[in-house]
Formats: sequence, C-alpha cells, structure tokens
Amino acid sequence: MLKKILVPLDGSALSDRILGQVHRLLVREDARIRLLGVLPPRQPGSAAPAAERHLEEHCETLCEEGARASFATTLSGDPATGILDYAAKYRPSLIAMSTHGRTGLRRWRRGSVAERVLRASPFPLLLWNPYLKPSERPRSVRFGRILVPLDGSEQSARILPLVKALARLYGSKVTLFHATELYPVASDYPMVQLPPTPREVARALAPFRRRLAGISVSVRSSLGTPAATILDAAEGEKAELIAMATHGRSGLSRWAYGSVAEQVLRHTSRPLLLLRTAGPHGRRKPARRRSRRARRPSR
Repeated sequence: MLKKILVPLDGSALSDRILGQVHRLLVREDARIRLLGVLPPRQPGSAAPAAERHLEEHCETLCEEGARASFATTLSGDPATGILDYAAKYRPSLIAMSTHGRTGLRRWRRGSVAERVLRASPFPLLLWNPYLKPSERPRSVRFGRILVPLDGSEQSARILPLVKALARLYGSKVTLFHATELYPVASDYPMVQLPPTPREVARALAPFRRRLAGISVSVRSSLGTPAATILDAAEGEKAELIAMATHGRSGLSRWAYGSVAEQVLRHTSRPLLLLRTAGPHGRRKPARRRSRRARRPSR
C-alpha cells in the first residue's frame, strides 16, 4: 500500500518529529522513504549546505534502522509549491509532514504550508501537529484505534480503502463517526430538523461498514458542528489516528475559514490521514526550478 513515502523537512526540530509517525508505518510496511528539503534559492551565505547535511544525517539513521531511504532538495521560494511540484514527479503513495516548523511551516495568511499542500495534492497525506504534543516517538508503534468521520457520501468514503489496509496491518479497531448539524426549518414557528437516531445513523453507514469486512468496526454519532464533534469523538475513542476525506456531500464542505479537516488539523494532537477528493487532481504544471537528484547517504 505505502511503497513510496515523501517526507518534506525544513530543518527544524518540529518538522523532524514527523519521522516518529513515519517510523510507525515502517514497522509493518517495507516502504522507500524520500526526505525532501525545501530550500530557498541559493544566495551568498545560504544555509543550504547545512540543511543538506541535516537531511543526510536523518537518512543515515533511517538506513541504520533498516529503511530504504534517500534524500533530495528542491530550490523554491515557496515551500508548498516546491513540495507539490516534486510530488507530481515522484508520485508518492503518501506525503508525511508536520504542520509547524521553524519558518517555512508557520501559519500564512490563508493557511499553513501543510494546508496548502492538502488543498492541491492528489496524494494521501499523513499530517501531524507536533506543537500540540511535542514527543519524539509515539508510545505505541501501532495505530490501534482509527476514527473515520463520514457524512454519508461516497466522497467521504473514499478514505476507506486506506483505512482498511492500515487496519489489517495493525489489527486496528475502526470507529465510523457521523456528526449531525441542526439547521432551522422554514416554518411559521421556530423549528429545527430532528436529528437522526443512532439506529438511523447505523443504517445509513451500513454500506460503508460492509466495505471493512474482517475489521473490528463500530459506529458512533453525535450532534454538533463537524470539527468540534470529531475532536470530542477522537478523545472519547482514544483514537491514535483520524482518517478522513477533505470534501464530502455536505458535512465536510468548506467553511468560511477552511475545511473541516483543516479545523481538526489545527486543534488535534493526533496524526491525521487525509485524502483530498474534490477539485482538479494532478493537473498542475510544475514550475521551472532546479532540483538536485536524490542521494543515498554515503557510508
């Protein structure tokens, strides 16, 4: 499933911590790891050589742990553009990155670098906010419990094949979660729509549950705004991974200040497995830039 993992790093300790989450995948998957340093254009006194040494050190460590690792640098003044252009050529099975770093991954006016990559990437992403839980390595190498928010649409269910593959690898328990928002109903009297009962939610999610045959699956629902209820459900279920599509029929549509996935990403200490399911995929024309060939560390 995960044969090629692309890991963008900016040279900061916070961005490096995504490697702890990548290590969880390597316990069960024999994947190739490509560390990508997104650097500014070379200038006199540039820190690029030091950044490349930083990548090489991490690459050596991964190889010593038995991984097949290499590294590359791409020169770009825009980290998100550099990552997307490189990914379009490398075509990874997964992009894994932290959502905060030294400078390149700080919040921008319209979102972080990770969020910009999420909005345009046709590849699945494993994103983690180490700022909220700054540990080097997770306590468990397993993703024992996976929370999967669904809005009942086929779009939101496109994450299920990835979830099934991971659950089989780790023997994970999966919780399918549905959040119901209450809306006013046009009437002469103040009214709101009646929320679905737990039985109705279970019936609506039954076709998706059947796609996870052989996996331990439960169904949970809650009333409230999607992002807030997803965060509460992840806490209640003690989920070690939240897996979701970034667009759906209604519940996961874009909000005024970002998608539900982005809202969850900004406030959870848990890693997120995200798949973008709407908009143009893979149609970006890579910008012209100079990129160094991938290298394995010297022995």
